[in-house]
Amino acid sequence: MDTAGTATSSKEELPCIWVLSGVLSYHLCDRNYECEGCELYHALSGEGRASCHHAEELAPHLKQISDAESPLGQAGAHLLHLLAGCRLYLDRPYRPPHFWLTDTETDVVTVGLDGSLVRMLSPIRRVVSPGPGLYLERDQPCGWIARQHLAVPLKMPIAGEVLETNRDYAEANDPCGLPEGEDWLFRVRPAEPLEDVSGIVRAEETLAWYADRLRTVKQAILEAVVASGDSALGPVLADGGAPQTSLEHVLGKPAFEDLVARIAHC
Repeated sequence: MDTAGTATSSKEELPCIWVLSGVLSYHLCDRNYECEGCELYHALSGEGRASCHHAEELAPHLKQISDAESPLGQAGAHLLHLLAGCRLYLDRPYRPPHFWLTDTETDVVTVGLDGSLVRMLSPIRRVVSPGPGLYLERDQPCGWIARQHLAVPLKMPIAGEVLETNRDYAEANDPCGLPEGEDWLFRVRPAEPLEDVSGIVRAEETLAWYADRLRTVKQAILEAVVASGDSALGPVLADGGAPQTSLEHVLGKPAFEDLVARIAHC
C-alpha cells in the first residue's frame, strides 16, 4: 500500500509503514496496491470511511513477514495473536504513549487507553484512574496500570477537571474486550483546546507511532525466540499448543521490564 498515493518503481520500495515496521509484508495485498479501493488507505487519508481496525483485520490486506516456521514468523504470529481484538482508532487523536482522546461532546473530552499497551502488559490486576472532581494539569500523574510486581504510571493527557470514570473498564479482566463505545477510562472538562495539546498524533502519524511500537515489541519477541531455541516454541504458538499471552513469560522479567520502559515511557 502506497500511503502517499504515488506509484513506486519497485514493490520492494513500497512506503507502507506496516511493511517498514517489519510487522507485516505486502506480498499478499489483494488490491494490487490500488490504494483508492482500500478502506485502510481511506482511513489514513482522513476520509472517514473506517473508524478503527483490529490487528487481525489488517492481515487480509497484507501478509505476515516470512515463514511461520522461522523465528521471524513465530515472532510475528505471536504478536498478532497477542493483539487480537485490540482496536486502533483512526477517527480520533492519540497522545502517545498511553491515550486516545475524543471531544465529540460539548466541553467534554473522553480519554481511553491504547488497547495494544494494555494487552502487552497483560495480565493486569487493575487500572487506576483519577477520581471525579479532581483537577489536573497536563502531564501530571493521573493513575497507573497495575500488574504483578510492576505499575506503569499514567500522565494526564490534557489539563482539566475529571468528570467521570468508567468503573467497568477499571475492573475488566480484559479491557480490550469491552464493546466499542464502552472502552473509555475517564472524561474531562478540558481547560485547554485539544488542538493546543502538544504530542498529539492523527491518521498517518498515529499509524507511524503504532507501527514503531509493534516493531519494537516484535524485535524483543524475536530476540527471545532466537535466544531460547526450541524451548521458546510453546510460548510463541509454534508447536500447536496453547498460546502464551504474557509477554513477561516469553521475554523474561528483565527484558520485559526494559521493553515496558521503552514503549510506555516509564
